[in-house]
Amino acid sequence: MENIVTILRRRVAFGALALAVAAVAATAPPCAAAAKDITIAVAMKTQVQRRWAFDAEAMKAEAKKLGVTLIFQWANDNPATQTSQVENLLSQNPSALILVPVDTTAAGRIVNEAHQQNVPVVGYDIGISTAKVDLSVVRNNPLVGVLQAEGALKMAPKGVYALIKGDPGNDVAQMLAKSYDKVLSGKPDIKIVFNQFVRNWDPKTALADAEDVLSAQNDHVNAFVTSNDGMATGVGQAIKGRHLEGKVYLSGLDADPSNLQLIAQGVQTMTVWTDLTEEGTTAVAGAVDLAKHQKFGFSTEMQSAGAGPVPTHLVKVSEVNKDNLCDFITKLAPAGWVTRKEVFPENPNACK
Repeated sequence: MENIVTILRRRVAFGALALAVAAVAATAPPCAAAAKDITIAVAMKTQVQRRWAFDAEAMKAEAKKLGVTLIFQWANDNPATQTSQVENLLSQNPSALILVPVDTTAAGRIVNEAHQQNVPVVGYDIGISTAKVDLSVVRNNPLVGVLQAEGALKMAPKGVYALIKGDPGNDVAQMLAKSYDKVLSGKPDIKIVFNQFVRNWDPKTALADAEDVLSAQNDHVNAFVTSNDGMATGVGQAIKGRHLEGKVYLSGLDADPSNLQLIAQGVQTMTVWTDLTEEGTTAVAGAVDLAKHQKFGFSTEMQSAGAGPVPTHLVKVSEVNKDNLCDFITKLAPAGWVTRKEVFPENPNACK
């Protein structure tokens, strides 16, 4: 029969083993979730701009492919509504949250609330300056600004420029502006006579600014480096009003169908397209990777929107101009984005 000392030693050893096993369990990463158990909450900014429907469709297609569930809420540009919607989404215990912030500052509170509930956050399309997300999926905005400014230099290597930039409180507008400065600084043959942000990216303000610039310069303006297509529509109206089509450089961003028509007409010189399919697909894939506690299956680099560096995937962008307009319409644009008739209403045989 075992003596009392042997029994006690065995019990101590067993207890130590149990403690060690418990410690390992406590420090081990959570078990990976099965795809069928993953629900991703998606807090979208607005339904007003048509592009967001295409982002949503790309997300849905990727979710179906990966076998996960999406729950959408649309804030329609109201930060208070978005805060309330995210609270509702978090109450459903999602595996991850994809957030398109209405207000980049207020969104920090949303990120922190999600993290308090152990829900990882994917920041989508717009940088969040007041909290660190777990993944950021954004357009390569610095490259957009470079393409716009370099396009101006290609058409007008000398002359008078006007820079009509986006909303000063928007990180996209700020990044484009930095690229303009980088590309155009130190160019002695370029005279910048206007360099202003436009609150809310307002096309009417852009129109008024363009008309003022043209009047002040007696129509001798070589380039309007304009940050997006909405404002380019306003500037284009001023250009047409002075019969300067094709004589003045005009840039944009988003490849809106109405602006593609302006390119076909020679009013607008170029726009920049963001691969919305890549953006939506990557966001969902990244959310699933976070839910499964695994490495991202796509490229990232560390970038900061203001709160510190986070893994960031930069979505491809490309220039659309008169030379590749038909290729964009027939090959690059997602189904339903634009038709030949919308761009060439008087020429049904265009792009054939």
